[in-house]
Amino acid sequence: MSNYRKWLLTEIERWIKDGIIDRSQADRISVLYPEDKPSRNWGALIFSVIGVIIFGLGIILLFAYNWDAIPKYAKLAIIFSALICAHGAGFYLKLRTGHQAISEAMFALGTMLFGSGIWLVAQIYNIDEHYPNAFIVWGVGALMLAWSLPSVSQGVMASILFVLWNSFENFDFNSRTNLAPLLILFGILPLAWRMRSCILIGVAVPAFVLSILFNCHWFFERAGPAIFMSVAGLLIAMSIIVRKRNWFPETAGLFMFYGNILYWISLYVFTFPDADRYIFRYYWYEENYAMAYVLVFATASVASWAMVILPFEKITEDLNRIYRIDHFAVPVAIIAVTLNFGWLSEFHGWGGAAIFNLLFLFQSVMLIAYGCRNLNSILTAAGTIMLAFLAFARYADLFDSLLVRGIVFLGVGAGIFVVGLLYSRRKREIREVKP
Repeated sequence: MSNYRKWLLTEIERWIKDGIIDRSQADRISVLYPEDKPSRNWGALIFSVIGVIIFGLGIILLFAYNWDAIPKYAKLAIIFSALICAHGAGFYLKLRTGHQAISEAMFALGTMLFGSGIWLVAQIYNIDEHYPNAFIVWGVGALMLAWSLPSVSQGVMASILFVLWNSFENFDFNSRTNLAPLLILFGILPLAWRMRSCILIGVAVPAFVLSILFNCHWFFERAGPAIFMSVAGLLIAMSIIVRKRNWFPETAGLFMFYGNILYWISLYVFTFPDADRYIFRYYWYEENYAMAYVLVFATASVASWAMVILPFEKITEDLNRIYRIDHFAVPVAIIAVTLNFGWLSEFHGWGGAAIFNLLFLFQSVMLIAYGCRNLNSILTAAGTIMLAFLAFARYADLFDSLLVRGIVFLGVGAGIFVVGLLYSRRKREIREVKP
């Protein structure tokens, strides 16, 4: 109990004794000032976990240096006793002493020893196994421990291990591994939601995107940008939904950050002529796997945007509170990409890229306008950089004349200069309005 809480309860008892308030009033006052939940010391936790992991690696290397000289049963005894001691110390510190940071560090050490134990046991018995299997076993062990404790650090380790497993399966053995994104989607993200952990969501979301990237690497040129356009739209929609419905709104910034990065990059790819020809044409009849990926994520993204837009009568109210006008370009881009299949679209070259250039230009201008109006330097800078990238790309594609190219540079430079003036003027107006 905090000192402030103790003082308040003491004062309430004195007020009751002096006849100032009765017991029912005291109970109501006490409810108004509940005991604050102790905040987790993330600095101590992070440094403890990192320190213990490095310490554990040092122990592993010391044993590895003398490993050949140790008898087989002594090796097994060392492995299992180290594993039991680490987790035993973690449970003791968690249940008896309340030292959460050190407890998490010991559990992290136990997970590290569990992974090293997998490799060492395989070495002791000369087990010739498909080596990525060790990472999935290791990751599932960390995931089970993450749910049972529950533990953010174990969830972070499980996310990293699943991505490693997926990368080794795809790049070393060219296997189409679909399980890693599902493990992160249904194993890690619900845990992060349950624990209300922005840190775990901040790790799980890029882990999910990377696992999809690794699964798509062998047909990435044909469907990758379309898949990531849909995933970006899904993340941006999730950012709006969690704020609109008050579902863990602290994560809105994370979803928006990752979604914007994916969306802007994917949209920029489609601004180039013939991008759709290389991505979509002539491959869909023989690549049903790639088609399924695009359609699944496009459907999920469109469904999420339906949740954003409905009910229609609240769009104006939500627009002022939750999202911006340029957000409505995202579902348009997703639908355009999804419908731009080889057998549906006869447009290629500039005919196919025109809509994406307009969307990218609209996105850039809206970011600049919103940033200047609300004095958001990050969005203003992002819109300006995107506009410059678009101008430089079209400068290389469209103009052969040195005079025309010079005019383009002058126009872009003047536009950026005007943005700076508008931002400064808006800042001055806000400063003058304030008392």
